[in-house]
Amino acid sequence: MSLPSVLGSASLNYQLTAYAQGLWNDIREVIKLAERLAPTTPVPGASGQFKKFDDKNSFRRPKTARALGGDPELIAFAASDDTYACKPQALEVRVDLAEDQAAGTSGGDVQVQLLDQGKIRALINQQALGHVGDVVDAVIANTTPTANLGNWDSPDIDPIDQLDSELLALSLNCGSTQNIKLTMDVASWNLLRTNPNVKKRTQFTQVQNLTAGQLADLLVFPVDFMVANIVNDTAALGQPATKQRVMSGTCLLHYSVPNATLYDPSAFKSFTVGAAGGFIGNVRTYQAPNQLWRAHLVDWSRDIKLTSALSLRRIDVSAAKNK
Repeated sequence: MSLPSVLGSASLNYQLTAYAQGLWNDIREVIKLAERLAPTTPVPGASGQFKKFDDKNSFRRPKTARALGGDPELIAFAASDDTYACKPQALEVRVDLAEDQAAGTSGGDVQVQLLDQGKIRALINQQALGHVGDVVDAVIANTTPTANLGNWDSPDIDPIDQLDSELLALSLNCGSTQNIKLTMDVASWNLLRTNPNVKKRTQFTQVQNLTAGQLADLLVFPVDFMVANIVNDTAALGQPATKQRVMSGTCLLHYSVPNATLYDPSAFKSFTVGAAGGFIGNVRTYQAPNQLWRAHLVDWSRDIKLTSALSLRRIDVSAAKNK
């Protein structure tokens, strides 16, 4: 039997679908990084248009006064139309007959259910890690770091001053200090908090090294701050581990809103088909023709797009690379 006809026999597994959707909530901390950088944006079809905010006038304050008998002020968006095209994505995990036999038959249906749930947990974890990595890769590939910033290991540099300068530029571009986020990897955060000039700012506080909570008080205006520590093993299966931080040596200051739509100026968006706007749809199950394994699969669609170059500033922290 050919592969397409085997996949065509896959049927909806209601029990594992409910379990997978519950797991997505459990791994929210993993997916949080992706949602900060490129919030999930539901779209009605696999392809369509969105507004790309590429002009400062997109954030212009309107004049609302109307003369007697006059027309109301028309809100005009200085934004160009761009297109998204969600590409199909899918992951599958298999339960081998030998695994069923190893689990034993004394547990009956309960033992089979626990084995399937363990496989689904591994599948969802891989889906989340893959999505986070794809989002970070898209952000890095489509942005350019600000020149001459990020040398936070130098005693002659104050990282807080550099962050303030980028925040001022970002707030000018966006016309707002709301919904601005600061995201950096843990190695960059360590360089910032141990920088001698940053330590001087906290020398008269109870905590000698800067904490994440104190950072907001030092910056020119408060931001939503996150230290990212998603790790990826780049080595092939069977090879010694080669671990790298997904955001190694990268500091991002960016504008993004919760519940993103086609029309808000978030820097990046992850377009996906479906009213719920989530990557977890249905788990489908099918049996191998030779009965040697059964498979569980999830499929979704996605397109990660830069939607406003004005809404993100990037600092490459050179000394934090590969740390």
